[in-house]
Amino acid sequence: MNDATPLTQKDFASDQEVRWCPGCGDYSILKAVQRTLADDGADPDNTVFISGIGCAARFPYYMETYGFHTIHGRAAAVATGARLANPDLDIWVVSGDGDSMSIGGNHLLHLLRRDIDLTYLLFNNEIYGLTKGQTSPTSRLGTRSPTTPEGSLDRPVHAVPFALGAGGRFIARSYDVAQRELVELFTRARAHTGTAFIEILQNCIVYNDGIYDGII
Repeated sequence: MNDATPLTQKDFASDQEVRWCPGCGDYSILKAVQRTLADDGADPDNTVFISGIGCAARFPYYMETYGFHTIHGRAAAVATGARLANPDLDIWVVSGDGDSMSIGGNHLLHLLRRDIDLTYLLFNNEIYGLTKGQTSPTSRLGTRSPTTPEGSLDRPVHAVPFALGAGGRFIARSYDVAQRELVELFTRARAHTGTAFIEILQNCIVYNDGIYDGII
C-alpha cells in the first residue's frame, strides 16, 4: 500500500451491487463507514467486517476489505476468534436487532463483558426485515406482524441498557441518516481499545416505516 496516495471513500466500496431496498437506512450507514475508514487512513488489507444473518449482514459484500458472512447470531463469536487469532486486525461486526438480541444475545453478552477489542454496529429497525416482517426482540408492545397479527405481547429488549448491564464501556446510539454524527462516532469507536458498541436506529421502509418518526 502506497502511503503517499491517500485512499478515498470509493476505495472502500466493492464492485458488488448494493442490494438493499431503495431508501433503506443501511445505505447511509454504509457510506458513513466507508468515509470513516478513508478519513482515518485505514488499511483495507488489515480490516475485516464480520456479519451474521439478516438485511444488515450483507454489509461485508459491499466493503473492499476482508469480510466473513457467518451464520445467524454467531458474528460476535466468530469476531472474538478472529481477534484472538490476530490481535492486529481492525475488526467490525455488523448485525441486526434480531441477529444480535435473539439467537446472538448470549454471544453479544460475553463479547461485551470480555471487552474484546472491536467495533460492534447494531442496526435496529425493530423488525425481521429479511424474512418478511415478523416481530423481533426489539419490537414494541402492540406491533402487528405475520407472527403477531393481534399485536405483540412481549416487552421489547433495549440494546443500550443491555450493553450497560453486560459491562460495556463504550456505548453509543445514533440514527441511520446522521452522517456527520455517525462518522464521528465510528472514528471514536475505532480509536477505542475494547468493545465499542453502537446501536443505530435504522428505518425499514417496507415493514416498519416511520417507526422512529417521534424520535428523530
